[in-house]
Amino acid sequence: MTDSDYMMCALREAWSVKGFTAPNPAVGAVIVKDGTILARGATAPPGGDHAEVAALAKAGAASHGATMYVTLEPCSHWGRTPPCSDAIIRAGITRVVYAVEDPNPQVSGRGGAQLRAAGIAVTVGVGREEAQRINEDFFYSISSHKPWVSVKLALTLDGAIADSWGVSKWITGTEARQRVHELRGYHRAIAVGAKTLQADNPKLTVRHGGGTDPVRIVFSSTDEIDRASYFYRHSREVQSILVVNNSAYSAGISQKEGIHRWYTGCDDRREGIQRFLSLAWSEGIDSLFVEGGSGLVGSFLEARAVNRVYLFYAPQILGGGQKGLVLPPMPMNESLRLTNVTYTQYGEDLLLSGLLPRT
Repeated sequence: MTDSDYMMCALREAWSVKGFTAPNPAVGAVIVKDGTILARGATAPPGGDHAEVAALAKAGAASHGATMYVTLEPCSHWGRTPPCSDAIIRAGITRVVYAVEDPNPQVSGRGGAQLRAAGIAVTVGVGREEAQRINEDFFYSISSHKPWVSVKLALTLDGAIADSWGVSKWITGTEARQRVHELRGYHRAIAVGAKTLQADNPKLTVRHGGGTDPVRIVFSSTDEIDRASYFYRHSREVQSILVVNNSAYSAGISQKEGIHRWYTGCDDRREGIQRFLSLAWSEGIDSLFVEGGSGLVGSFLEARAVNRVYLFYAPQILGGGQKGLVLPPMPMNESLRLTNVTYTQYGEDLLLSGLLPRT
């Protein structure tokens, strides 16, 4: 096996814990000696072992003289846990291959430098692209001090998210809906608009995907909430936030009946979203999954506040209904064009996903 093969094993370990490690990145590690994988490790939930330490604990004394493959530069600072670089040095690892540098200012090259200073051979960049994809939200948020934002819509081939009577269950099949729950678990918070809350009464959980239930957010123009909604009745299970974009309310934060109320203090949708994102970052929300409806998704797109788009297309045509992407007209040279586009099939449905530039 090659360095790339062993790194692929470490990347699989990282993907296996995506959604369970926030605010830490999802990292995987593999220890190899004489062509044999001695141990594998992945980041534990906050306060638990990092991937490198987990793998070292499994390998024990056999790790002396071995090579470690890890998807992110080992940390070199004290946080909730001791530095991984110290543990690697003590274990007698003689070579470390890591996929990508850690953008965290507390690390940012220091981990690799410490390993080299201890006489350990260091190789960087094997599996870089996939490693960056796994923790794209972490890399963006820690570098920009803004939450990473993904938007998702389930659409018919003619671009509808519901029929003319408002029925949307179900446009996509079981496999696609399970993938959506996994994507929810990858984010710290999930958001819908008040109209979606009223029409669909969504649970906003990851019950079919795994991971930790995200913070629940509803965007509205008033601070009233339907008391019969799942959002209201289960607001004490996880942090639940009502974002009110209306200049009739003074900007600020309050709490009422178990629901946090964030007031942007403005009417303009684009300005309101920017104020919300600044507030979200200050309150520890570093990634957001905007799941609908069309108005809220359109507002985030119009504000140029989206990093990644997930569009699930089902093989059906309504010939009408409620359109999913509602945006003001724009000239061709100012259109929103996705990059790094991928296409993945889930059952009979097709997921198109790609990146957008943020402002």
